[in-house]
Amino acid sequence: MMELPNRGTILIFPAVSSANVPQLAVDLLVHSFRIPFYSLLDHGGLLYPFAGPREDPSPLANDSATRIPKSGIASSLEVYHNSTVTCLIQRSPTLPASRNLFISKVLLPFIQQNKFSRILLLSSTDASRRSDPGGQKAIRISLYDRSFQGISTPTILDLSRKIAKLSVDEASRPEYEEYALPSRLPGSGITLPFLKAAVNHNLPALSIILYAYEGDNFADAYYMAELVLDALAIASPPEWTPPPSWEGVYGKKQRLGLEHGLYG
Repeated sequence: MMELPNRGTILIFPAVSSANVPQLAVDLLVHSFRIPFYSLLDHGGLLYPFAGPREDPSPLANDSATRIPKSGIASSLEVYHNSTVTCLIQRSPTLPASRNLFISKVLLPFIQQNKFSRILLLSSTDASRRSDPGGQKAIRISLYDRSFQGISTPTILDLSRKIAKLSVDEASRPEYEEYALPSRLPGSGITLPFLKAAVNHNLPALSIILYAYEGDNFADAYYMAELVLDALAIASPPEWTPPPSWEGVYGKKQRLGLEHGLYG
């Protein structure tokens, strides 16, 4: 396993789930807060192979020693880390019938070795399959018996209760109600198996789950990133900095007008 330089940081982990909103949100947080790439994490062959160009966040303007951003190869499981936050970014799904193995052999040892103070699992679920299509956009599940914010030594709910605080996040901080852990969240990947493992191992975990449709999900990513900052009581950055690759996701914008060869 991997031992990080700083123990007791906050772990943010995006599950591979509907529309990949969690990955987009964490990439936005990494680039906006300049969280540096630390290492790839060995997943023991339990994730689908993945490789591509990695976009490290741009260095701070006053850091003369590292004015040129570094880049490298992105893989299935990456670690971004500083003295406050660790982002464990999963970029490809688990192999068939490997979710529980991935949790027990990769995630739990990594979490236990580095003694994270809090664990924030980001996920999304298929909005087209929800039973209340007119309902709220986000779910918050906390394995604390009190509000997540401001608690450094939480008490975990007893396993036999399997109760989580589930709520809908709104623009003004809502009152959170208590519900049982959901029995199903279509398209949410390892979310429910991980939360059950977190209960079993007394982990200080919180999950934010967004209802999402496939398509252009940049707005959802910004919304989820704001929910993360709200849950962690962190102020928004002066300016959000998306990864450079976002500019070309849907191709370059066409220049309209007769002088450019296209009708407006």
